[in-house]
Amino acid sequence: MKRSIVIVGGVAAGPKMAAKARREDPDVPITLVTDESVISYAGCGTPYYLGRTFDQRDRLLVRTAEDFGQKNRVDMLLGHRAVALDPAAHTVTIKELTSGQERVLEYGKLGLATGARPFVPPLAGLPAEGVFTLRSVTDAFAIDDYINLHNARRVVIVGAGYIGLELAEQFRERHLEVTVVELMPQVMPRFDIPLACAVQEELERLGVEVLLETRVDGIETDHRQRVTGVRTSRGPLPADLVILSIGVRPNVELAKEAGLSIGTTGAIWVDDHLRTSDPDIYAAGDCAEQTHLIDGQPTWIPLGSTANKQGRVAAVNMTGGDEAFPGVLGTSLVRVGKLNVGGTGLTELALRKGGWDYESVLVPQGDRPGYMPGAAEVTLILHAERRTRKVLGAQLYGPGAIDKRVDVLATAVTAGLTVDQVANLDLGYAPPFAPALDVVITAANVLRSKLDHKTEGIMPHELAEQPQGEDRVVIDCREPAEWSQGHLPGATLVPLGQLPQRAGEFADHGEVVVYCKGGLRSAEGYRHLKRAGCKNVKYLHGGVSGWCGPLSC
Repeated sequence: MKRSIVIVGGVAAGPKMAAKARREDPDVPITLVTDESVISYAGCGTPYYLGRTFDQRDRLLVRTAEDFGQKNRVDMLLGHRAVALDPAAHTVTIKELTSGQERVLEYGKLGLATGARPFVPPLAGLPAEGVFTLRSVTDAFAIDDYINLHNARRVVIVGAGYIGLELAEQFRERHLEVTVVELMPQVMPRFDIPLACAVQEELERLGVEVLLETRVDGIETDHRQRVTGVRTSRGPLPADLVILSIGVRPNVELAKEAGLSIGTTGAIWVDDHLRTSDPDIYAAGDCAEQTHLIDGQPTWIPLGSTANKQGRVAAVNMTGGDEAFPGVLGTSLVRVGKLNVGGTGLTELALRKGGWDYESVLVPQGDRPGYMPGAAEVTLILHAERRTRKVLGAQLYGPGAIDKRVDVLATAVTAGLTVDQVANLDLGYAPPFAPALDVVITAANVLRSKLDHKTEGIMPHELAEQPQGEDRVVIDCREPAEWSQGHLPGATLVPLGQLPQRAGEFADHGEVVVYCKGGLRSAEGYRHLKRAGCKNVKYLHGGVSGWCGPLSC
């Protein structure tokens, strides 16, 4: 058997495998096969090219195949597709796409980095000119060319996940009319409701029309099979351009046909060394299944960051090393207009589905002291297990800086820290960067109080979903000037300064909910109400800042 390494895939995990394998073994022959014409491109940057954040196409191309091959002494076979794999013979059959000619490569170790492809539903009217998916730079260039050639002005984006919303933002930067159609009842369906509400509000502020709980039934075209509109459960939508952004599926056909095990998620099964069910074949990146670091269960969260880390680990092991890839949390970041959004770990939906006994808080706070120019608000949703008090997940959103905070919380979840430990993390402080007590620490302390039954709170979406009975009173403890600018429907104004004297008025109500702007005053109001004999008292996490519904004036 030859000692050579063959790698299938040329975007993220594949080139990372090749480069690291060369550093680990200076002498092993390495061949990289990809059916694309470029390698190592910045796929995650394509929405920003389309929005003209930058307009030079070559900025999306990290390196040329020629430079990469020469530097790492890798035989680069671009425009070749792996069409068959024989694990017993240690061979992979590849086809040159231009000529159709096939040949067989022998390998000692094989790395699969076949990635994922966009999901295209079987819609009536497809295929059609002007309907695209976005996965590669080639897709981005084709979309850009179509917009310019046909003067496309009306865009319908099907799907409100990461890529769909990034495109919506960027197409508005290009002054296009944008409609986002989503089947689920919220944008960013995997995230918590308060965050999704904030994102939807920002999209609408940007001028994006958002249609939720809307099914796409088909594509309308003219006599040239060029798109003219989209048929939906709400009626037709005119469109010059349609982007299908409904998610991706792992490319596992090559592995599956070769008899390799496919995991429960539909991606290629791998062990913690990224070995497939064949010990001489490894898989990394979007085609490979992962393990979730919190519950140890199989998961599949395709991210470029994960692909690069896995490519490195696979290369170490393919060249005789011993390195494990522990798993993922799904840590992610996205920007929508002025809103920065990110998260790590389990969301509330995942916690409910998993049967976790958990507690949650929502805390808005400035990213820097309020007196500093440029200070802006961030809101943190924090989840922890009741019994162990370990942090299970976090999400942040707002115009302020969130990336550092997401990374801090990803580290905390990875390390299995409790809210008590997070509350005492020695985080950096200086007015240009952060407040003395960061929102991470504030939220951990709020959650500690809730776990210790010192306070009782209710999340905004929980209050919005509950029917308002005659036995419940909602108290706004802000000042009259704040009240007049907008308050929760049906609320009663009792400024915090008056609450100690008036709290007894509410002792006979079955439930009392008190709120303010962000939560600080309502936590104090909660204590006044408890001292007055109100038994079932809650304060609204996040107050008006975190409220998901309309306000009354």
